Amino acid sequence: MSLGLCLWLLLILAPAALGSEGRRPRRLRKLRRLGRGAATPVQGPPPPPLLPSSAQAPPPPPPLPMAAGALRTVRQATTEALISELHGRQYDWEVLERAGLRFNSVKHLELLSYLRRDAPRFRELLSNTSLGLSVISTTQLLRSLSRRSDLAQALRETGLGAGSDFQCGFDESPRDGGCQIRCNDHNCDRAEAKCRSLSHCVSVDINRDRTWATLKSLQVFMPLPPPTCEGYVFEANGNAPVPIDAPLTVVFDDIPVGWHGLGLPQEDWCYRDTPMRPPHDDRCNITHCFELERCRPRGAETAASALRLYIDTPKPKTHDMERWPSCMRQTLRVGVTDDAEAACLVIPTVNINCEWDVCDPATHSMLRAMPSWHGKGRNHVIWDYIDHHTIKYRTDDALFMKTSMRLSDYRPGFDLPVPLLPNGEAARVTPSELAAARSRRTLLASFKGVCQPDSRRPQLAELHNGRDLIMLCTDDNKLGRRQRAEHWDYKTLMLSSVFSVAPAGNGLHSFRLAEAIFFGSIPVIVDDEITLPFCNVLDWRRFSVRIRQSQVAQLPQVLRAITPTQVAQMQTRLAEVKQKYFLFPFNTAMAIMHLRVRQASR
Repeated sequence: MSLGLCLWLLLILAPAALGSEGRRPRRLRKLRRLGRGAATPVQGPPPPPLLPSSAQAPPPPPPLPMAAGALRTVRQATTEALISELHGRQYDWEVLERAGLRFNSVKHLELLSYLRRDAPRFRELLSNTSLGLSVISTTQLLRSLSRRSDLAQALRETGLGAGSDFQCGFDESPRDGGCQIRCNDHNCDRAEAKCRSLSHCVSVDINRDRTWATLKSLQVFMPLPPPTCEGYVFEANGNAPVPIDAPLTVVFDDIPVGWHGLGLPQEDWCYRDTPMRPPHDDRCNITHCFELERCRPRGAETAASALRLYIDTPKPKTHDMERWPSCMRQTLRVGVTDDAEAACLVIPTVNINCEWDVCDPATHSMLRAMPSWHGKGRNHVIWDYIDHHTIKYRTDDALFMKTSMRLSDYRPGFDLPVPLLPNGEAARVTPSELAAARSRRTLLASFKGVCQPDSRRPQLAELHNGRDLIMLCTDDNKLGRRQRAEHWDYKTLMLSSVFSVAPAGNGLHSFRLAEAIFFGSIPVIVDDEITLPFCNVLDWRRFSVRIRQSQVAQLPQVLRAITPTQVAQMQTRLAEVKQKYFLFPFNTAMAIMHLRVRQASR
């Protein structure tokens, strides 16, 4: 949500904080977005209060929880002091950082003059949202407003505008979307007079040649809508999940239940159908390199309560990742806390800046600079979403939530192997398309993609027979083979195949694994080393086929040996796995961690 909205509401609720009306300045600088800058307190006596719009003023808000010597109540807050207090709160920093303003660049009277004209109507509309305006602290207000979709409509109905320009019937320039008035002989008095006559005009911008003047409205910042989280969580109907409706609990129906009623993760499952065996060295696990005491229930919490989770505040620099922290706060909101020291798990964001396997060389230093790191990084979860099988910066005792991890590097009972997430058409396939595909899966198996020379993909292409095995390299330089690959639409191919081969790509993993699951095509894993996602709680044998790299030539015989009854059972289980565990993959990962912590605590 916008910090501007919070500020306006708090000022309206605290009449004593507002000064005398005075005369509105002739030119008001356009307010910039509210940001993380420090505020400069206003010197001198406080301004007189603004009377409420009705005979009965709202009850005063309770004292804010502040450090000694700080503001005691909102009623005592000048505009700059209030903003300074808001910036001192540890809540939703990406909202504040997105704004980018040093608030001391905005005059105190400019904001008061603007709020004063619309305060009664604004308070009336906000009251109709049933927010409960009487007693609410700053932190409570931020929490509430950030989740209210109806406040955006209320703000629009005030007529305050929603941009730097506003619509007007007297616009003299059809080429501009704003309100422009022509200046005569460098004289722009017409524009100045027009601005004074409009309550929502706050400034007149005159171009360098003094030929045109543009009337400006104050920038009104709507509450930010919930991020779609597209690409990180998914809807079964193929739409972008807005608002987020993540499951509160995840129940793993494959794993056995112990005598104490808890599911028991099966770490041996991660090594099945591979030449690898669980390690017997002194690697980090949940009983060392981890502080279980931080995960003990506190207050009204029980052992079944969600783990307290702190998601760090710096916004990732990369475009694809910048919405990820906010998305995690939504999907994991049941356990999210604002106190890193009180959290069981801490997820940093300074490390989510790797693109094409290239990471900031200062990542380790940034991790160690986190106040919660305490030199070892224990109870910190490093999300690594790159192809390379190793983490390219030091992580001390932190655990990994990683998409491409060798079994030889996996630390059983500690790390969290997660999938590469489907994108594009796979994430948007609809239930009706999947239902129609049940009777149209005429191909035994398929693969289409770039065939890296050092991978098993060229060997797969040799299995192509043009009938029930469609194995295509899109980068084949031979004209006939390239045209053959272009003939097949990827989505159609996936929906027509009983099995979809998911070989390793640039790394150990490829998007085809999750895409096959979302398209309802049984995945065929061709790799000896990869740690499968959620392998310690999902029985992958029930909904996939795994062969060793040396068995590629025998793949047609392996698949044809699977009976129609087995295929039907695997397809049914595949749909269940998608619905229960892959639509909200990070909830699944945290549920695994919850099981581990509860098991170790017992």
